[in-house]
Amino acid sequence: MELKFRTLNANELECRVGATSKKDGVVKSFSLLLYKTARVDQVVLDETVGAFNWAKKYYQVKNTMMCSIGIKDKDTGEWVWKDDAGDDDFQTEQVKGEASDSFKRAGFCWGIGRELYYAPKIWVKCDDENNEKGYYSVNTISYDSNKNITELTIVNSKTGQVVYSYGKQPKVAKTSEKTQKFEDLDKVEEPKSDPLAKYDNNMGTIRDKELDKINNFIVNSDKDRVARFRVWLEQRYGTDSVIRLSERQGIEVCKLMNI
Repeated sequence: MELKFRTLNANELECRVGATSKKDGVVKSFSLLLYKTARVDQVVLDETVGAFNWAKKYYQVKNTMMCSIGIKDKDTGEWVWKDDAGDDDFQTEQVKGEASDSFKRAGFCWGIGRELYYAPKIWVKCDDENNEKGYYSVNTISYDSNKNITELTIVNSKTGQVVYSYGKQPKVAKTSEKTQKFEDLDKVEEPKSDPLAKYDNNMGTIRDKELDKINNFIVNSDKDRVARFRVWLEQRYGTDSVIRLSERQGIEVCKLMNI
């Protein structure tokens, strides 16, 4: 029996604040992590194999909660089980949280939501409305035939403001002057004078001036050019997220891109 679990939809994903980047003790930017809930695994299992053809059971190994998800092979009638452990780092309802976590991880073993492992690194710059204490949600997400994430948009759950976008960008009006201003990425040459460009202790300190210029470049570029740009960023600076650049790196990018 061959099982093919579908990719997860935007409304089935949630965001959680992960790491933060600080300067002088003040949070300047924060990362967001994508995750699924146990309810999503249940829905996908019901859709794919049927409610009567899967089961779960829990047990403990050295005080660690384990969950085993079994799926009935429709060809042989036998049950196949895959197990994983839960994280016990829960402040409230520890037993329930650990059980739910082990179930989700067992679902990953079957391939449910495994595409989240390859999600882009998501960093958001703090401002008056967006900070590490806010709530954020996935607005859109798309995948290619190999289940790689090709497009992703995250918004502030309260204001609806887009705080992160990856892949295809929303279209805006272009002017001939702005279009001519952007040079082809293939013509950008890496300076030989700064071989340690990716090692900068001031990550996340990019100024708004340069950030706006780079974001305008992304918005006014097609999908392929944006993809090449992110690869170039990753190779030179060790990150494909503009918000993670330092002030010096932001200035350098704008200079190299002639924007």
